[in-house]
Amino acid sequence: MRLSVVICTYERPALLGALLRSLTAQRGAETGDVEIVVVDNSDGETARPVVEGLAPGAPLPIRYCTAHPANISVARNAGCRAAQGEALAFLDDDQQAEPGWLAAVRDGLDRFPHDVFFGPITPHFEDPGAVTPASRTLFTRQGDQAAGHDLFALARPASQGFVLSTANSVFRRATALPGSDPFDPHFGQCGGEDLHLLCRLARDGRRFGWLLAARATDFVPAHRCRTGYLVRRHFAGGQAYAATLIRTSAHPLRDEAVLLAKSLVQVGLLPLTALALLRMEAPGRSFAIRAAGIAGKLLWRRLYPLYRTEAASLAPTASS
Repeated sequence: MRLSVVICTYERPALLGALLRSLTAQRGAETGDVEIVVVDNSDGETARPVVEGLAPGAPLPIRYCTAHPANISVARNAGCRAAQGEALAFLDDDQQAEPGWLAAVRDGLDRFPHDVFFGPITPHFEDPGAVTPASRTLFTRQGDQAAGHDLFALARPASQGFVLSTANSVFRRATALPGSDPFDPHFGQCGGEDLHLLCRLARDGRRFGWLLAARATDFVPAHRCRTGYLVRRHFAGGQAYAATLIRTSAHPLRDEAVLLAKSLVQVGLLPLTALALLRMEAPGRSFAIRAAGIAGKLLWRRLYPLYRTEAASLAPTASS
C-alpha cells in the first residue's frame, strides 16, 4: 500500500460522508495502492454506519477503527497504527478533497524529496455574513508558491502567511512519523499536537513542502466565527505555541525566558494596539482575540481543553 488517507472523526457523520465521497471520486482511486482509514473517536461510533454504507461500492478500501478516549492525539496515533501505507495523508472530517487532489499527492511524493507536504485549504463558511478577517485568516491556507516550495513550522517567514497543521497534509512514514505514537496526547484536548510533531521534525532536519494542486475545502460552522470561539481558539493556540516551543527546545529554560520577555512586551504594547485597531471593523473583537493569544503564551502550563469545551457547548440540552 503506497498511500493511506487517515480521517479522524468525532460525531460528524454527514460531513464525513461528504469527505469520503470526494475521495472515492478521485481519478486514480481504483489503482489498488491507496486506502482510506476512518478513526472514530466518539463513544457512540457514529461513523460506523457511514463507512459501512459507502465501503462496499467504493473503488478503494475503506477501513473503520475506533480510538478511545476522545483525544485527537489518541485518534491520530490509532490511525497511524492501522494504516498500511508508506505515506499517510491526513484530512479533517469537515474537509473535502477537490478534484485532482490524489493526483497532486502522488506527483509530490514522486517528484520532491520533502518529508511532509501541505496543500491549500479554502474555507466554506456556513454563514457568510458572520465571516470576519480573523475567522477567514484562521481557516484559510493559501499561497501561490510552486509545488515543492519549502515551508516552515515555528520559525516561518512572514511570506508564508499560515501556521502548518495536519489538515490536508501528507507524511512519509519512514522519515516523518517517529515511533508507534508520534502525536503527544498531552495536546489532545487543546490542539497543537500537529505543530508539536512538526517542530520536533524540524529540529531533526526534516523538510516540509508545498503542493499547490492538492486542494481541499473546509466547512466552517457559524459558531466558529463568533467572538467567543475565536477568543478561546487563539488562547489555546497561544498555549500550544508556547508549550511546543519550550517542550521541543534544546534549551527550554532559556527559550521560556525569551518567550516570557516577548509576551510581556506585547502586553505593554496592547494600549497602542488598541488605538491602531480603532480604524478596523469591530475593534473590540479584534483586540480581545489578540489579547487572548498573548495570554495563552503566558499561561501555557495548563492547557485549555478547547475541543472538550466546544463539544459540550454544542451538545443538546434536556429541553432542546
